[in-house]
Amino acid sequence: MVIPIRPVSFLGNCSTAAYIDCPNTPEHHIENARYSSGYLRQVGKYYWFDFDIFGSDAKLISLRMVVNEGDADCNDGRWGAVWERNTKELVANILSTGDMETTIKAVSEKYIQMYKPHNTWIPHLWNMAQYAKGLELEKLIHLAMQICFYPQAEITETGVSTSP
Repeated sequence: MVIPIRPVSFLGNCSTAAYIDCPNTPEHHIENARYSSGYLRQVGKYYWFDFDIFGSDAKLISLRMVVNEGDADCNDGRWGAVWERNTKELVANILSTGDMETTIKAVSEKYIQMYKPHNTWIPHLWNMAQYAKGLELEKLIHLAMQICFYPQAEITETGVSTSP
C-alpha cells in the first residue's frame, strides 16, 4: 500500500488565544470571547504541522497545516487551514461543522488541478469527517491531520491502529 503523505515536521502547539487570526474559528467561540477575556485560553489548542503530498505523477506539494482540536464541551469538530508551505497560498479549509464533526474543503483550484489522484484506499481514524468535494486531496489532508494528532498510529492493511 502506498500512502502518498510524508510528515515533515511537527512545529508545535499553542492555545486558541495565541492564534486569534485563524480564518476558520467557529463563530460561537469568537462571540463568546467578546464577553470573557480568558475564554479562548480554555478552548482547544492549535497544532502546527508540515507535510508533503505526492500525486500519482510524483509531483510534490509542500503543505503546512494548523488545526485546532476543538472542545467537546462546546460540541466542536476540528478547525484550521492548510497552506502551500512556500507560497502561503490557501489550499484547504478545515471546518468545525457539528458535534465532533469536521469538514475538509479544498478551496484552491490550482492545487486541486495540480494533485493527480492515486485512486487508492485512504485509512482514517475517526469517522466524523466530511469531504466537501469528495476529493482524494481532501482525504489526504484529513489523513495528515490524523498523523499530526496520532503520531504513534500504525497503518495496516485493515486500517489504522493507535494501540501501543
